[in-house]
Amino acid sequence: MSVITNRYEILFLYEAKDCNPNGDPLDENRPRTDPETGEATVSDVRIKRTVRDYFLSLEPDVEKRLAAGREVLIRDTLKADGHLAEGKDRAEQFLGEAAKGKKGEAKRQALQDAALGGCIDARLFGATLPLGPKEPSLQLTGPAQFSAFNRSLHRVSPTLVQQTAAYAGSASANQKSFAERWLLPYALIAAYGVVNETAARTTGLTETDLNLLLEGLWRGTAALNTHSKLGHDPLLLVAAQYQPGYRLGALPRRLALSEKTGEDTALRSTRDFQLDVGELLAAWCDYPALTELRVMQDPRLRCRSGAQSGLLAELAGQAGLKVTALDL
Repeated sequence: MSVITNRYEILFLYEAKDCNPNGDPLDENRPRTDPETGEATVSDVRIKRTVRDYFLSLEPDVEKRLAAGREVLIRDTLKADGHLAEGKDRAEQFLGEAAKGKKGEAKRQALQDAALGGCIDARLFGATLPLGPKEPSLQLTGPAQFSAFNRSLHRVSPTLVQQTAAYAGSASANQKSFAERWLLPYALIAAYGVVNETAARTTGLTETDLNLLLEGLWRGTAALNTHSKLGHDPLLLVAAQYQPGYRLGALPRRLALSEKTGEDTALRSTRDFQLDVGELLAAWCDYPALTELRVMQDPRLRCRSGAQSGLLAELAGQAGLKVTALDL
């Protein structure tokens, strides 16, 4: 399939219930929050990891992933001695025969060709890999980027809970120890991303790759099942397509919660609010560079625009916007 030629904005809303959307390792793994606004924040690194993990789950065999161009470049790999690979080691894993006898720029180009041809995350998110002393590094700007911090649409209240551990805390103990962990009772998080068609020409990002990114956001989020992440559910995914060079911008900031049943920190499910999309739809209607909205939504999320309520696709269609369903 050909390289993408349009610009896209991605709006992805998901809920996190009784879990930790993005722990801060420098703060006892507390859920990341903005200390001024009280909003939960999730880094772009966390979102990309969810997508990469989903790609890995689709095919366990590395050689088959490489042959299909769906290997994941940024993942944990081991050196021959069993230690975790560094960036230059990961680069060498890709060079092999392609770099024999090559140095400098020729070696860097060989690595770029191998990484972009074999790795879907390199085509999406770019990559930075060192080649060693006195060698140029591989530096690729990815066409698909997410906000550094993606925020909840309301204030949250991090909670510390204690649980009985599986084992005793010491050799002489006669009872099991206690374990502590931080979680959020509830958060509705709005992630925002942009897919740039100009950068896509460098990495070779195709429509198929873009569709896999959208699939990874939705299905990868639903598949999170670790102790700290179980409780994530996707609610709304929108890929807004624009003419080349254009984007509306600030999509999450054009959303608001309405009809709330209580204070922000008391919200516990989609039954406790409606998503007001009126400002966003009005902005899209006034933006002629928008060509299409591709939408997937869990009907549990209720949307409102003025006096009308329903699914986002329905409200957008009533506003005169072109809408197609995402089939993931």
